[in-house]
Amino acid sequence: MVSGRGGTAVACAVVSLAIAVSGCTSGDTAEPRSNGELCRLGQDSAESTSLRGLVGGNDIRTEISNDDGDLVESMENWLKPGGAEKSALPLRMCSYRPEAATGARTVSLEFGWLPLDEANELPGQVRHYDLNGATVQANDINAKLTVPCRMPGDLGDPSAKVMLEGQVSNTLLIGTDVEQRTVDQQVTFLYLMTRRATEALGCENDPLAKDPVVEASPSPAA
Repeated sequence: MVSGRGGTAVACAVVSLAIAVSGCTSGDTAEPRSNGELCRLGQDSAESTSLRGLVGGNDIRTEISNDDGDLVESMENWLKPGGAEKSALPLRMCSYRPEAATGARTVSLEFGWLPLDEANELPGQVRHYDLNGATVQANDINAKLTVPCRMPGDLGDPSAKVMLEGQVSNTLLIGTDVEQRTVDQQVTFLYLMTRRATEALGCENDPLAKDPVVEASPSPAA
């Protein structure tokens, strides 16, 4: 991703989200989400189902670092003249952990822009995916998705020179024997959450409209 990681020290809004009870959500409906709802998951949503598989339970604590408005503002500002030099991207949006868990390990989500001429390869054993025009790479802990996002208005041309990049990091898996199905589930979750980001940003090409069918591609030749 591009630019530094400083400048995102926004006070986290912490929500205890018992997904089975859905005490902090309004369910998975077709109505537009209100500001900040990118990270809040309805109990019957595909995102919730995928997340429960990642954290291993229904009672999940959600920590929101930035809301939808923060995402849109930061991503738009980066595309404006001189914006990249002052940017705090990638922007950490939220993190999730089992309600009973202690320590700093979470499933965390962030977004930024990746210039077309830059590579951002993950370390370690990497699996590659091609999902409805999105490119995904994943190792045991992290997954990154890149996809074109054509922004509206005057930001259309600058957005054509970059890719939207989403990243999920699951430090709950550190020290465990990670199976392929877990990696696939993490990729599915990242795809679904990045789709939410494209909706918040108003990507005119609607790049992730189709549901994902996650299957790792053959490793590229060295």
